[in-house]
Amino acid sequence: MEVSRKQLKARSYRGFTLVELLTVVTIIMILSGMVIGVSSYVNRKSAVDKAKTQMETFNMQITAYQTDAGFLPETTDEDIEATSGLIIYRMLYCDGVGADGIAGTADDGALDGRPDEGFVPYNADLDPNTNPRNLIDKKGTLLPVAVVDPWGNSWRFRNQKGDPEQQNPDFDLWSLGPDGKNGTPDDIRNW
Repeated sequence: MEVSRKQLKARSYRGFTLVELLTVVTIIMILSGMVIGVSSYVNRKSAVDKAKTQMETFNMQITAYQTDAGFLPETTDEDIEATSGLIIYRMLYCDGVGADGIAGTADDGALDGRPDEGFVPYNADLDPNTNPRNLIDKKGTLLPVAVVDPWGNSWRFRNQKGDPEQQNPDFDLWSLGPDGKNGTPDDIRNW
């Protein structure tokens, strides 16, 4: 059986059908959705792990600060919301702690982005001039405003002796977690 030229020409120009194209597009969309879902989960888990590591590091450094200074700055409920990230910065970077070297006392000085003379920082990564690990939020200024977690929220610090809300006998340290809301299950805490 001989094939006509018309039949050969029709076979050589045959393309994909609409059903085949839609099937391929659907498969690509399903695979890309899976990749996006997995990558967002991995990014969230990575940020949570980073925050836990930061918290453990800060916890040890604040304890070392407490050992050296003899006590920790007392905080109020307003401090926790407004300035606890700054208190952590002052303690761990020794910027603006004054002559006594203790953050949160009457002789605290102005921040200048450098450890006060004679003091060695407990955490050199809090240097606002380089901010190598993005641990501080400078809010567009040269001087730090807060020590922040991986989501850009200020770390929380509580030291209120005798306060029933304080969970840890020494001090409370926590991150608001991925949702940025206080008191939710995704908060990362030292208690």
